[in-house]
Amino acid sequence: MDDAFIKILKVIYKWVDGEERSAEIIFAQFKELITKVPLLYSILLVNSLALVYTHYGVAPDYLTIYVAAFLSFACISRAVRWYGYRKSEFTLRQAVNQIRMTVFFAVLMSIGFSAWGYALYSYGDVALRSHVIYYISITVIGIIVCLIHLPAATWAVSVTVGVPFISFFVYSGHPVFLAVAINFTLVIVVLAMVAQGYYRAFSSVINAKQQLELQHRHTKKLNLQNEVLANQDGLTKLANRRSFANYLDKKLSKSEPQKSFIVGLIDLDGFKPVNDIHGHAAGDRVLTEVSGRLTKLLSNQSMLARIGGDEFAFVIEHTAEHIEIKKLGQLITAALQVPFQMRTGLVQISGSCGFAIYPEAGNTAEELMERADFALYEAKNNARGSSIIFSNEHESLIRKKSQVELALTQSLQKEQITIHYQPIVDGQTGEILGFESLARWLHPELGQIPPDQFIVIAEKTGMVNEITLHLFEIAIQALKTWPKDLYLSFNLSAHDVINSVTLEKLRETLDKHGIAPNKIQFEITETTMMADLEHCSNITQDLQQQGFLVALDDFGSGYSSLSYIHKLAFDTLKIDRSFVENVQQNPRSRGVVKTILELCSSFGVRCIVEGVETEEQKDLLLELGCSSMQGYYFYRPAPIDKFNLGSVKTDA
Repeated sequence: MDDAFIKILKVIYKWVDGEERSAEIIFAQFKELITKVPLLYSILLVNSLALVYTHYGVAPDYLTIYVAAFLSFACISRAVRWYGYRKSEFTLRQAVNQIRMTVFFAVLMSIGFSAWGYALYSYGDVALRSHVIYYISITVIGIIVCLIHLPAATWAVSVTVGVPFISFFVYSGHPVFLAVAINFTLVIVVLAMVAQGYYRAFSSVINAKQQLELQHRHTKKLNLQNEVLANQDGLTKLANRRSFANYLDKKLSKSEPQKSFIVGLIDLDGFKPVNDIHGHAAGDRVLTEVSGRLTKLLSNQSMLARIGGDEFAFVIEHTAEHIEIKKLGQLITAALQVPFQMRTGLVQISGSCGFAIYPEAGNTAEELMERADFALYEAKNNARGSSIIFSNEHESLIRKKSQVELALTQSLQKEQITIHYQPIVDGQTGEILGFESLARWLHPELGQIPPDQFIVIAEKTGMVNEITLHLFEIAIQALKTWPKDLYLSFNLSAHDVINSVTLEKLRETLDKHGIAPNKIQFEITETTMMADLEHCSNITQDLQQQGFLVALDDFGSGYSSLSYIHKLAFDTLKIDRSFVENVQQNPRSRGVVKTILELCSSFGVRCIVEGVETEEQKDLLLELGCSSMQGYYFYRPAPIDKFNLGSVKTDA
């Protein structure tokens, strides 16, 4: 019988609450029961004692005393048990078991108290019987209200108690009791439906709360991930520029002026060709390996970060002399010169370092970074793969640089920047083939400022495009007075090449003066080409399609490689002067020049050798097969009116 009863309960439970409940809903139900179940048994106890009071002396003592005492004890014990659950911790399994036991006891107690009420119904007059009816109905309603979070319990109580109640009083034959039964039926059905709807709303609230908590945890996780991404380099897992800047600012705010530390910058030399020759995956592996080497080399107390594509920065405590810092720089550069093993073979790069010491070099993060960057720039310019400590001499250079920068803004208005020209000649005959235009700046106070100084400043200040257009206008006006077979070779900076507006204005200048594009050769350095091989290749191809000539300047001074040279569009290759200096004494230099000449011949492009200063160099280059030359042996750069163009041989 008990097994059948339990099976019936399970069927009701599954029908009413058949969907799978989440752990959150189960715990929420259990939490509600902890407060509602003691209240339920309190209501049941009070109602039962009221029924005992009205039937005492009318009904037998075993019903009003002993049975009532047993049922009251059951109510009290269950209420006390549930009240004690407030301070206990329950697992999910325990909570599920308690909920099932609650449904079971709700039905059991409802049947028990209803049966007791039916037993008392036989005694007393109509008023006492009405009290019994009221007691049973209000008890059922109270149980349903208190267990509204458990649809299974409300339906089980409604079925197991409500159906007998309705049946009993329908067949009682008393019209008032029949009306009560009908009214009770409607109330129970409505209450059961309300309980079911309430449970759905209750479940929705819990599910929504769960979703909000999940979303909150997910958002919190994303925020943590974003915080990591915002402060960490994704490739090397080192700190990034933002994190490094924050660290340096905090360190400066806490540091005492007498406590010194070093800010160091490291820039990789020869890294760009790794990407172009071996691929970006190889470049990423090199950067990861570099970060590993630097991490092992620098102490645990240092802050190491990747602040750019191939640029690293670190902060390290400093209590040693400058000689110790130089030793650190040597260790860093030596570690970076060890070849990297890639799938495509060994990769060889180097690294240059710049150091700034606090507080000698500056008191702010901006000053320290600027001075470390200046020292790094000096290291890269003077001897790549070396390290330099920022000094007072560099401070003087910075001040001079600032003066040059200020003067540069006024130089164009005062037309201080002019052009000197150096002829490109036929080495065999000495005939001038064309002129290369070279920028010159003579400042009334600062004196002669070399192009390698003011062009760099112009690039950083954004004035280089304006200077290029100004000088091109001067050169074109000069070109109009030359013999027709001479051409102009004009240098473009990296900023000019990537600026489509500047290139368009250069073409407009030609159109304005009626000059054919094939009279102009644009010289672009090898290092500029390598800065963005694909983009520069597209630009040079476009220039060629417009009719311009393109020369690859300073070939051999950068990262010359056959793996990329065939990707570039150019008409002329200019061999850097560094190969000519030792061409007589060094067989390797002769071999390199001869190889380049053969390369140009196979590509069908012209070759010009720069830096020819002696007759012996000229004769040897002619012997190697070079015809076009440029250098002090023939002509030094000078204003165009210093050349006797009337004596230049022409075909006209």
